[in-house]
Amino acid sequence: MNATYNRLLEVIASAMNAIEEQYYNFQVAGNDEPIERERVYCAELYHQMRMRFGPIEYDLNTEPDKKNHPIIEQFCGAVDPDLVVHRGGDMGPEDNLAVIEVKASGGDLIAGIKKDLRTINCMASIQNGYYGGVIIVFGSLTARKRENLIKRITRHKSPDLARLTLVLQLEPETLPEMIEIQPQIT
Repeated sequence: MNATYNRLLEVIASAMNAIEEQYYNFQVAGNDEPIERERVYCAELYHQMRMRFGPIEYDLNTEPDKKNHPIIEQFCGAVDPDLVVHRGGDMGPEDNLAVIEVKASGGDLIAGIKKDLRTINCMASIQNGYYGGVIIVFGSLTARKRENLIKRITRHKSPDLARLTLVLQLEPETLPEMIEIQPQIT
């Protein structure tokens, strides 16, 4: 699964590089300045990933509501990740590749990332759970905010998660920075 996860990261990087300004900074009527909108960005990310997904033998689904899922809801509640990469309908040991969560840098990164990590960690910890997790943050970050984000994610990474990758894209139509989150050494 490690090679497939690496290929998924390549797909994500290529897809993010293709996201144009209009999906990255959404122009709202009545506002002089565009704003970051997670839902708009996610929809375009999904579209760009689907166009590049051929070599990955998994399904890509957007906002799969896990309410009434016989296994996931029992352990994680009615979670609603932004994207999942899996073999839909199966829960075998090789069927769940990655949970992907997306956040705009201008939003509440503390509460938002905490919720997203709970979702990713829980979906990894169930029997035949997800192999990896990806947290995508788009928009500008100060160096201090970036470092605090990495520290927060590192502190809360579940040992059940084989891989956790933080993906940062500071501007539209650029390749993102990929940061592999290592387990915290105590």
